Amino acid sequence: MAQLKKLHMSSNLEGLEKLTNIPDLSTKSMKILLNTARKLYMAAEEYRLDGDEELAYITYMKYFNMLAAIHSKSDYAIHKTAVRQMLGDTAANRRIMDSLEVISNSLSKRYALQGRPPAEPITNFVNGRTVLESSTSTSTTSTSISQPTDYARLGLITCQELYRRMQEKTVLVMDCRSSTDFETSHLTYFCAFNVPEELIVAGMSAGRLQARLSSSGKASWASRSVKDSVVLMDWNTKDAQPAASTAIATLLDILKNWDPDVTYRAPIQIVEGGYEYFIMMYPTHCTNPSVQAPQQNNNDIETIDDIEYPSIHDITMKEDISARDFKPRPDINRASKPTALRTYEQGSQAVKAVPQVKPIAEIMRDQEEFLQRAEQNDEQLDNAFKMWKRQTAEGDGLNATNGQELHYRILQLESRAQDYILENNRLREEVNRYKEELDTVAPQKVSSKDAEATRNVESRIQERQRLDEQHELERVERERQLAIAREAKKHYKSPPPASPASPKKLSFEDAPNVFDSMESLLKLPAEELPPLDAVERPAFDRAMKPQPRNVATTTSRVRDFSPVVGQNVGRGLTGLKNLGNTCYMNSILQCLSNTPQLTDFCISDKYKNHISRSNKTNGQVIDEVAALIKELWNGQYKCVASKDLRYVVGQYQKIFSGVDQQDSHEFLTILMDWLHSDLQTLHIARQRETISASEKAWLEFTKAKESMILHCFYGQMKSTVKCVTCHKESATYECFSNLSLELPPNANVCQLNQCMDMYFSGERIHGWNCPSCKTKRDAIKKLDISKLPPVLVVHLKRFYADPSNAGAYMKKQNYLRFPLENMDMTPYIARAESRTFTPKTYQLYAVSNHYGTMEGGHYTAFCKSANYGRWFKFDDQVVSALDTSNVVSSAAYILFYTWLPPMQMSL
Repeated sequence: MAQLKKLHMSSNLEGLEKLTNIPDLSTKSMKILLNTARKLYMAAEEYRLDGDEELAYITYMKYFNMLAAIHSKSDYAIHKTAVRQMLGDTAANRRIMDSLEVISNSLSKRYALQGRPPAEPITNFVNGRTVLESSTSTSTTSTSISQPTDYARLGLITCQELYRRMQEKTVLVMDCRSSTDFETSHLTYFCAFNVPEELIVAGMSAGRLQARLSSSGKASWASRSVKDSVVLMDWNTKDAQPAASTAIATLLDILKNWDPDVTYRAPIQIVEGGYEYFIMMYPTHCTNPSVQAPQQNNNDIETIDDIEYPSIHDITMKEDISARDFKPRPDINRASKPTALRTYEQGSQAVKAVPQVKPIAEIMRDQEEFLQRAEQNDEQLDNAFKMWKRQTAEGDGLNATNGQELHYRILQLESRAQDYILENNRLREEVNRYKEELDTVAPQKVSSKDAEATRNVESRIQERQRLDEQHELERVERERQLAIAREAKKHYKSPPPASPASPKKLSFEDAPNVFDSMESLLKLPAEELPPLDAVERPAFDRAMKPQPRNVATTTSRVRDFSPVVGQNVGRGLTGLKNLGNTCYMNSILQCLSNTPQLTDFCISDKYKNHISRSNKTNGQVIDEVAALIKELWNGQYKCVASKDLRYVVGQYQKIFSGVDQQDSHEFLTILMDWLHSDLQTLHIARQRETISASEKAWLEFTKAKESMILHCFYGQMKSTVKCVTCHKESATYECFSNLSLELPPNANVCQLNQCMDMYFSGERIHGWNCPSCKTKRDAIKKLDISKLPPVLVVHLKRFYADPSNAGAYMKKQNYLRFPLENMDMTPYIARAESRTFTPKTYQLYAVSNHYGTMEGGHYTAFCKSANYGRWFKFDDQVVSALDTSNVVSSAAYILFYTWLPPMQMSL
């Protein structure tokens, strides 16, 4: 515990008492009261351990006042078990009261000592023990004592911090679960050992406990004095002061008070959330990561969970979310990275916030930056199209490799141009708000300089708008010519392979080098463009298909990655060659490659211990994905080809074997199912006789066999149907690997949380067979997430069948704003999930983008590297750094979020 802080709130306890009152809480729900009480307790503990006794006293008293309000609620009896789970039993609150009494006595003495000479001794508390020391010595030493970290002060250590110490090999982990549970699943860390709970008895000394351990356990136990830190772990303790009856509390007492021969280098800590939490975050660092924590059946809690919505009025309906909620929000300057990040982090709060009026000088700066970027994009787009037209005139166009890349480049530049149109609209709205503010407040006080600046900004906005209209006509003409080229490509036949005596011709392997210079070429004026040399088209020997493989020797055979060696290639920054419209596949594979837990699972060969050879794909898909990920992360190659993986997936789904463009979402969904099936070897035993409906549905889906893919990417959805007549509820459960969200048809700009609100809102259904009324009734259907996955994949439904165009598929070009950090999923989870240890806040780490239309499009990926902590753009074989402010765009198609911590990849 830190040194006591100076008294700063009052001069006596009576003064503090006046600060402990709480408002009338009779109208608040039990859930709100429980969450508030829990926060008060945690805050009081933090103040106490930080040495601020006055704030600790006030917060503890507020906690007990809140507890009294909870007990006085009319529905307390119904929620009694939930209260006990959230706030502890009588014994736990008695310990809290003891802490409050100690603080009260200390404050009484300190208030009494105020005004006396500083040499008088004062009471301090260190590690829960009373120590007398002079105030003079305290004043001289307090400045040299550094503040402990939050987790040390709380007596807890997070799983992320424990993992970091495990990497540094500085921590000793004592796992005090039962020996059976430890043998079933435990940390793979070499300094983690089992102190079985059946051997831990209250009142025994550390020496007696050591004598009961196994020989290997005794050796590990002896190292507790030389390790930098000692950490205790059980199944799911989350408090620094666990219940006295638990094995971890007894072990903590033995080490603190009955281990006189050892001086620990740091305070002993408890893993927050225990092994259950750690295995969710770092499954690849545990043996048998499919194990589940033993749970006690609790009828009270089950009853509460069965009723998701006690009142039908608690459900927000789709019709309640009106069309005006999707009107374009005031935009932000995406060139300003801090501003962009700050806006994205605000999430749903940003939607409801009233936009602040910017001064005209700031609007002018935003416009200057925007116009510079827009004009640069215009120039690159113009040059790119001129180069493409020259290639077309010379007979190449979409057929040559670099011509295809140039076409993809045009699609991306056009998409960015559309985003700049929205940014120009945003500037117009800001100027209008500025003028309205001046008209409302004091129009006569506007200086002539500001008035002139406002006119200049408006003039440049109009000028840019006229330019955008001209660019739109040019875009339509480009699309017409590209459509002609696409039609001509269908009838194109590759010439025979060139003779080896053509050393000056460029081969397919040289395509990345050609494209590397394209960025600089596009910046040159048209008259300075160099003449285009003929490029040899890639030649494929269609007869040389991979032979059917022997499953037993799959992993040892030689694969053809056709690598292009590079210099100083960062690990994980290797591109993927386009093998003929395989950009949809490349985009998804790069997103998966930047999922640290999956990549570590593949690079470390841990996947080999869990392959199923008896399923449809015979384990071949995970073999090829793992082999490819290893190539992407060896840091030697500029780009590689996924020929073997493409062949394998084409065997099981023919659409992936051709050269036609496919949907990356369809590929991802099918690939996830294949990978799960290839690794579905983890047998799960039922932990208790009585299980919830949610757990039963999960077991039925997994067939009691799980996988690492399931643990990372799969969640569960709860569908609740509530009768509007008798209010009877019926629930069903379904597993998912991604969420598919509708985009509003009437909004150019929208927010991700708006789409989430629509997806999880209630909808009316007619003719539902109510099991209680025994007849057809009107009902309300509502979705909630009953199990959040560690990796949450969000698919944006951009493509739709247009009935006005004979059902032809069209694309929604909405500019969707989504958070890069701190996406809170709490509003969308079921009651039972809200009480789990699972984090509810996600960080974005990858985006699969689609540019163009259904007729002609291109996929790329934006990924945040776990090794470098920054964003990169993966455009087939070309990988380049990406500014954070450019991650959000109208091309976003699939978003990859995670609450898993970042991991450094090591071979």
